[in-house]
Amino acid sequence: MDVKFINPFLYGTNEVMEKMAFITPVAGKPFAKTSDAACGDISGIIGMTGDATGSLALSFSEPCILGICEKMLGEKHTEINRSVLDTVGELTNMISGASRKLMEKDDLKVIAAIPTIVYGRAHTIHHAIKGPSIVIPFSTECGDFVIDVCLKSNLKPKEEEIPHQPAEKKASDPKAFNPAIFGRPSASQAGPDTSKQQDVPSAFEKKTFDPKAHNPAVFGRPSMPKAGPDILQQQIEKDLAKTVPPEHKTAAERIEFLRKTLAETNATRDAIMKQMKEQPFMEFTQRTRYKKALPAYDAKIKRLKLDISAAETILNMSKEDLENPVIKPHFQHYPSTTGPKKPEPQK
Repeated sequence: MDVKFINPFLYGTNEVMEKMAFITPVAGKPFAKTSDAACGDISGIIGMTGDATGSLALSFSEPCILGICEKMLGEKHTEINRSVLDTVGELTNMISGASRKLMEKDDLKVIAAIPTIVYGRAHTIHHAIKGPSIVIPFSTECGDFVIDVCLKSNLKPKEEEIPHQPAEKKASDPKAFNPAIFGRPSASQAGPDTSKQQDVPSAFEKKTFDPKAHNPAVFGRPSMPKAGPDILQQQIEKDLAKTVPPEHKTAAERIEFLRKTLAETNATRDAIMKQMKEQPFMEFTQRTRYKKALPAYDAKIKRLKLDISAAETILNMSKEDLENPVIKPHFQHYPSTTGPKKPEPQK
């Protein structure tokens, strides 16, 4: 496994933990793990594909993840519950996103899937590919956790990296092979003027090695993208607040108002989904608010569609139907004509 796949996860973990959990993890010495046993009590696993294929596992000890949840959520948890599981999934997703951003600086494009949470003492982790994985241990004031990475590069070697194969030996003229040694051509036999070709680099020209350009994840720490502002919070509070709808004189006016409200509600919901997708470094509390708002938006959209359908039905009704509505009986409302009769009460 190439080291250029390890350093992005190292720096990405530090960035996410410092920004989201307000702790500074200290990395230990990486080591290779050949078994499927997890190095913690709860793990978040996420698959990856692209220029590299494999998976990433983020494993926490129980005291460590409970302490991190308290710092991130401001609530104290004494056992692993739904909030703790969601926190592990969010951290796994954010560390994966931070690491893939660093890989892009090194011309490596990797796509991640949706994280899966596994917990329980002595649970196992099955990576997407077979082979040993690299484990990076971290220690924090809350406890220990590890990054368990198993990736395989899908990149093909470049032409200059392919070892030179000796060509078939052919008879050649030594003067033609190296005229500079075996015979210097006269001025009349000089070739075309190459003064205009001086800008073209020679194949044997010595190039200056730039370590930052070679591997910025190791030799230069690139800046991390910042989370966008919570510009939709005011709109969410306005949309989900209980307000009295205005009175309308006609059904057509009500339908127009409902359709306009439905379009605005759909636009805000789409904006929330877009921010959650495009901002992997979104603040945890902001992402939590967005997640809680989405079911409320879905319910409001469903209610608006029903209101529009009812208003359209009323609009299509005639004046006689509105003034003298007739409720047609259902077949279940008719008195039963079969079956035993009920006994008459005795006098």
